[in-house]
Amino acid sequence: MADLAAPAIVAQVFDAVPLATIIIDQQGIIQAFSKRAEQMFGYSAADIVGKNIAVLTPPHVAAHHDSYLANHARTGERRIIGANRIEMARHHAGHNFPVELNVSPLNLGDRAGYVGFLRPVGGSDLQQREARSMLAELAQASRVSAMGALATAIAHELNQPLTNIANFTQGLSNLVSKQDEFKGRDEVLRILGNCSSQAVRAGQLLHRLRDFVKGGQPVTEPSRVSELVRDAAALAMINGYKRTIHMAHDIPADLPMVDVDRLQAQQVLFNLLRNAFEAVDAEHGGRHEIFISARDTGDGFVQINVEDEGPGIAQEIADSLFESFVTTKGGGMGVGLAICKQIVESYGGRIGVEQSSNLHGAAFHFTLPIVPGPTGAGD
Repeated sequence: MADLAAPAIVAQVFDAVPLATIIIDQQGIIQAFSKRAEQMFGYSAADIVGKNIAVLTPPHVAAHHDSYLANHARTGERRIIGANRIEMARHHAGHNFPVELNVSPLNLGDRAGYVGFLRPVGGSDLQQREARSMLAELAQASRVSAMGALATAIAHELNQPLTNIANFTQGLSNLVSKQDEFKGRDEVLRILGNCSSQAVRAGQLLHRLRDFVKGGQPVTEPSRVSELVRDAAALAMINGYKRTIHMAHDIPADLPMVDVDRLQAQQVLFNLLRNAFEAVDAEHGGRHEIFISARDTGDGFVQINVEDEGPGIAQEIADSLFESFVTTKGGGMGVGLAICKQIVESYGGRIGVEQSSNLHGAAFHFTLPIVPGPTGAGD
């Protein structure tokens, strides 16, 4: 009977697993690398075994990966252990791409380790199911927010004409009331009174609609900026941009956590990233750079920046860019940035755009509130 523990048989089983499989020790050093992992990352097992797993992650993750492993070994806190999640990985050729990842603890005999199972997001329908579900959730949130922004804009635009109608009708009513010989005066005054009261009523309904759209507090929770950026970037890059866009990050490890509704914050980042992708995609040829950074502003907020190397924003529309129905796209509706502004300002934050000093395109920036108290420390 064959010894099922024989190294040759174990190696065959390891390479037969239909997912990219990577084994690391507690220090993050790669111990085994399956054939599917070779195909996914472009490294041979001979080249990668013995290196730190951080080489397979984007630079902003690689800089802190060892500290994540050390924190898990010290505290047992599970950030990615035991649950399927979408992460960004880095190919040998230098581009980032989203993967579905599941990590489990592993006993390596005399020491602890981990085994990771990965598959690319964007292959079969089954592999894309979770990503499509998340994109559908964001799309639904975008539609709801767009309708809210539309309702607010309509309420604002119609309020003044309705006020004028009520005032003019009341003025005309006053003039008619002074004409004693005006035939049918009482009936005209009744009709004018109805016109005025209905205009006032319509204005009050619009005020209530605007207050309803603007009102209501989001469900907030402490969130790590690095995770918000990671999740939004993974979703934004799914639809074909990973081969033409290189995304770099500068998210400090000690950045305070922010107190936001995660889906709303991701919606803002998602919108800004897709705008940036479309801006650089319009600049023909080659690969393009997107740079995401974050910093503590020192006044209770974290500022997140999204910079691109596209054509930038013309100064004449920069100040009005976040208003409803203002757009730089030929087929755009001009509500995406208005949605971003509405979300950011609901947290007391600010949003704006300027020229990027790094990439010379547009540099969008917005702020989110830091979690008050000790919970806010550390990203």
